[in-house]
Amino acid sequence: MVEGTWYCPSQPQPLIDSTKDLYAERIDRETWTRRIEARKPYRLMPKENEDIDGYQRVMCPAVAGKVQCPLKPSSLGRGIHLPLVDPEPSPTGPVTVCRQRSVTIAPTAGAKHWQALEYGDEEWQKVYFRLRNSVEGYNGYAKNPLAEAIEASGSRRIRGIAAQTILLVFQLAHANRRKIKNWVETLALNGERPRRRTHHRRRTKPLGNWTPTGYLAPTG
Repeated sequence: MVEGTWYCPSQPQPLIDSTKDLYAERIDRETWTRRIEARKPYRLMPKENEDIDGYQRVMCPAVAGKVQCPLKPSSLGRGIHLPLVDPEPSPTGPVTVCRQRSVTIAPTAGAKHWQALEYGDEEWQKVYFRLRNSVEGYNGYAKNPLAEAIEASGSRRIRGIAAQTILLVFQLAHANRRKIKNWVETLALNGERPRRRTHHRRRTKPLGNWTPTGYLAPTG
């Protein structure tokens, strides 16, 4: 498993270390994006949907026609457009997924790090960035010093994690109520004009240009 997704055990090391190299500034963001895209052929492909207990059968990418591998001779000679896997010799022989056409993955295997979307690809960026924007936006809303001011510890003068948590819940509930009230006041109810004007949306950058260390530089 690499960053939440099951891949061929012989995936090239530079692809495995893509995000690590980005944070260490050994590669730039454009290179990171290309490496994330280059990972896709090495992903273990679903053969069946998950059963009622969460077990799922997945195929070796060579069997699925995504890569070529000498351990699966039938996958060779399919064209230079398919990556050629270079399995590392082992005294114990290939791992199970390399000896078989498919394997069953239990729901507990890698459950702590598993992600439904492939890390870093365009779909992941859109979902993650939208959720992150929502969370950070709400944090800023609730930290308003003229309203709930949840960042100010002086507004909760009591000891203990449990007590602090209960008081914070009341503050967040009040922030929710304030947000709903502000939204209702932008509606035209009973034929009357809304009491509050809606905010104009500010221009945003394309979600597909986002990386863990910032946006890609514009091209062209």
